[in-house]
Amino acid sequence: MTFRGVIVLFVILTKAKIGFSSNCTDVGIQGLCLDQETCDDCLQADPCCNWCYDKNYQGRKCNVPSNLYECQGSGRVEVNSVGGMEVPEDGNKEFTDGDAKEIIQIRPQRIDIKLGMDGPVNFTFKYKPAKNYPLELYYLGDLSVSMRENLKIFKTIGMDLSNSLTQLTKNYKLAYGSFLDKIAMPFYFMAPESFYNPCLNLLIDDCEPGYLFKHRLNFTKDAESFAEKVSSSKITANVDDLDGALDAILQILVCGKKMGWTVASRKIILIPTDSFLHSAGDGILAGAVLKPNNTCLIDDEGNHISPLTFDYPSINIIFAVKDEVKIEYYRTLTNELLKDFAFVGELAENSTNILHLISRGYYNFVRQVSFSINTTFAENVDVKFFGDCENTGTLNETSTCNNVEQDAKEFTVQLTLKGKPTKKDDILYIEEKNINEKVALHIKYLGICDCVNYEGEALECTHGTFRCGQCVCDDGWTGEFCDEDCNENDNFDTCRVYVDGIPSSTCYRHGNCICGKCKCDFPYSGKYCEYQCPLHEGAICGGPGHGKCVEGKCECEEGFQDMDCSCSKSTDRCKLFDTMTECNGQGSCVCNTCQCNSGFSGPYCEVYAKNNTLCEDYKGLVEDAVANGTTSGTKDGTNVFITKVTEDEKNRVCGNTTCETMTYVGNTLCSIYFCYNPGQDDAIHLIMTTTCYMTAGFRALTMGAAIFAAIVIGGLLAIICMKYRIFRLEQAEYKKFEDERKNLNELNPHIQGPRHHL
Repeated sequence: MTFRGVIVLFVILTKAKIGFSSNCTDVGIQGLCLDQETCDDCLQADPCCNWCYDKNYQGRKCNVPSNLYECQGSGRVEVNSVGGMEVPEDGNKEFTDGDAKEIIQIRPQRIDIKLGMDGPVNFTFKYKPAKNYPLELYYLGDLSVSMRENLKIFKTIGMDLSNSLTQLTKNYKLAYGSFLDKIAMPFYFMAPESFYNPCLNLLIDDCEPGYLFKHRLNFTKDAESFAEKVSSSKITANVDDLDGALDAILQILVCGKKMGWTVASRKIILIPTDSFLHSAGDGILAGAVLKPNNTCLIDDEGNHISPLTFDYPSINIIFAVKDEVKIEYYRTLTNELLKDFAFVGELAENSTNILHLISRGYYNFVRQVSFSINTTFAENVDVKFFGDCENTGTLNETSTCNNVEQDAKEFTVQLTLKGKPTKKDDILYIEEKNINEKVALHIKYLGICDCVNYEGEALECTHGTFRCGQCVCDDGWTGEFCDEDCNENDNFDTCRVYVDGIPSSTCYRHGNCICGKCKCDFPYSGKYCEYQCPLHEGAICGGPGHGKCVEGKCECEEGFQDMDCSCSKSTDRCKLFDTMTECNGQGSCVCNTCQCNSGFSGPYCEVYAKNNTLCEDYKGLVEDAVANGTTSGTKDGTNVFITKVTEDEKNRVCGNTTCETMTYVGNTLCSIYFCYNPGQDDAIHLIMTTTCYMTAGFRALTMGAAIFAAIVIGGLLAIICMKYRIFRLEQAEYKKFEDERKNLNELNPHIQGPRHHL
């Protein structure tokens, strides 16, 4: 079962700009078409190349349209087409929130794309968290004896947990289970007197016999049932300080149907613990040698039926951990293995902060969004994501945002066909790690011929298939009817060029002659592998969208130039805003990059001798933003938008170009770090972070007042204590005096009364 959480997406489509060769009558383009010998190769060579699949046509079947007029009358011409996309009517349902019967978080749900070698296809979508999206929380308790005091707290939070989750979402369910360890040496007490009461040595009678994992309650909306189950739990014990939590997690995941996981929900496992984890290899000590599989091993009573068969597993989880050393262990585990799929928080000694940790963990997951497309079975498709995580109007190459709140986040996807397609179509999906919804991309590859209306006219192809007006031979065969054995002929003449009767080397030693045709090594091309075009970033002529190799020379698409088509003709990256002089008037724009004059630097040549003129221009706006909370302004008639971000986000967006200024806000001094970026809306976007401190004068005044108050209060307390001590001493002396006065005898003991009784 695939587990994905909540997230809402909104998709907007933009049409890709398709590159064309500007002139289909160009001799080089015609020569490129004439070199192609199959329909697919013909359409993939250049958008100008069309294919005639009339078997009676005697001319070259691959040619430019103007040279195929004789074939066009038969209606058997495979016409090249261009890339693009469209959204079908039934694939664009409206958004719904978490309270709807059918939750729609992605728009559109389907995009039909035509993708060819002529350039990339782009489309844009937005992501926004859903309101009241279902949450399913599995409480996986560590009931070992070391967690005994914490369990008392957990038993009291049942209804409090319900109230806390209601603040996160109205649609939630709870489930409950507990774990310990494998019931075998050296992990458990096997002596008869301790087997059924593992807490015997601790003089605890109310102790449950050990187990690996017990599922105690399926997902339910009934918070009282959940609280009752937790309250009825008993502690247990094992030998070491490692527990089998990973086994429990694995069963919670693979037994989803039995436990009541639903498809459309955010799923969180909460693990309060003070133990380390057993991992793969530890189980061998107890004879559990088999590698865990994805089989559900929980019976109808919730017990693990094969705790000693499989080894421990090698794995959104919330770890609520008590011990500081173990906190670092879980943080390392999270950072290196679980990455964005786990959250670690410190559990207070009495576990009173468990509800706070649940909220922190939930928002930690909700704030993260990361998209991907699995291209394992579409290796020729290159995928790039561009995101506007800070809502500045500037797209950066990223598929992840970590600051998602209520505002929508915009992403653009670019699909590029890197090589010749080998199949007609594909279905790829845009997925997010916590969402059980997808954007289905139905891709039709251009350059795979259909050649309709030729059935029934097939030639007899002895060792091949009739396709698009000709025989396509199996490996090892050649000839018009695929009846010539390549191995028997072993003739390399067709792979050589003769000049004045002198043959060249086979395929110019840049490829292999297979069945009389040259199969060229990268990056060579041509009928005899005689051409080699320059590479840019590992791609011939810069790759699709930049240019193509025609008779050994790069023929660049519109907007690119240079020998390898690497140089962009655009100048948009040489100025921050439209009215700015290119490269600040202190350099020249070469290939859309500023080449600065001596002494100047920066992306716009705005820095001279460490003095950044643009920093000076915009520091007043960011200072005002910190002091007065403004988020926008104007500078020289250009709109300026200001966004406050975290330090990590600022570093990712700004790179090495960072400005610094300082301003006072009341009695605090704030350091401001910011950078500037061009936006898609002809505005300037300033990204900033702030760090504020009390000023030295105010700190001294505060400290002086504190010292004075301490002296006065301390003196008064000392006087009061002294007065109290004197009062107690006087009280004691007075009591002593009273006692002596009561016992005082005022008669002389030697004087006797005058009366005697006989």
